[in-house]
Amino acid sequence: MTKPAQRSNGSEGTLFPSVDWNESEGIPFPSVQWLRALADAMNRNRARQEQLGYVDCVAEVRVVDGGPKGGPVAYQVTFEEFEAIDVRETDPASRADAERADFALDASLETWRAMIESIARGGGRPDLDQTLNRLSHAGTPITLRGNDQLRKDTYFRFNQSLQEFFNASAGFRTVFSG
Repeated sequence: MTKPAQRSNGSEGTLFPSVDWNESEGIPFPSVQWLRALADAMNRNRARQEQLGYVDCVAEVRVVDGGPKGGPVAYQVTFEEFEAIDVRETDPASRADAERADFALDASLETWRAMIESIARGGGRPDLDQTLNRLSHAGTPITLRGNDQLRKDTYFRFNQSLQEFFNASAGFRTVFSG
């Protein structure tokens, strides 16, 4: 459950519990827990975020075949300035959830897994052909989706910060479903 909290800049935001995980078991992907681990890492490393610049967007991560019976599963991460302030699972079929996001990144579990494994092998730096920018550039294998072009363009504006967010997955073991 989320609750209001005072953040470092004095404003009120959403606070989520830190991730509890057993290092030997790892953190499952896709899951809220996995994205919260990334959010925790981002929030602990404010100096790096300040180097990259602020991020103000709601990003949706969709695994098109990562849900029950191979269906889609979606999560949204809300970024505000130099922090990730909310992580939640959303209903992939909900129009309201889709409209809440500035943009969505849709890909198969296989595509997400290849990128995350590349990040782990590189100690936090993926192979150049496994970056968000490269994987989404031609619309495949990651599809960038959004209803409003100006909001969708925030993906490109904050791309390096978003990549750094995912690069934090090198700090823990990821366990893949399926």
